[in-house]
Amino acid sequence: MSGVFEKDRSESELDYFELARKIWVEVVRIVKNEKDVPKSCRFLIGVPTAETARSMVANINRAYHFYPSSSFNVLERRRYLTLAIADCEQLLLDMQCMKDAGLPINVNRLENLIKMADAEIGKLQSKRKNTRLIGKQTVEDRIRDAEAEIERLSSV
Repeated sequence: MSGVFEKDRSESELDYFELARKIWVEVVRIVKNEKDVPKSCRFLIGVPTAETARSMVANINRAYHFYPSSSFNVLERRRYLTLAIADCEQLLLDMQCMKDAGLPINVNRLENLIKMADAEIGKLQSKRKNTRLIGKQTVEDRIRDAEAEIERLSSV
């Protein structure tokens, strides 16, 4: 027992990362199964779908490594979380394409994957919305960050 009342429990900080990994594993299991995705469709549908799931996990990992201690890091974290959301939505589109193309995919496994993807999108949107600047910044720090942002924008 954890000693924490059930009403006081909350989700793990990295729960969305673990769910993304589970989605990635499930996608790989589906696309490598000959009954779900025939070999003739593997390079057309299977490989890009698995790469999209991998990209989602990679973008979540990148977002995690931008600790929101500066405004730049907050923007980068939100950017990578947005890319992960887009990857997750692309996975749903890939699954729809598999179904529309008439692949003999197991509908029960597909429904499970869709539920996990919908939950993941919700978690990622919540994480992106709640990403805020952490810590107190002095006026000098804010001026330095603003000058760095102006320099970055002028170099574009």
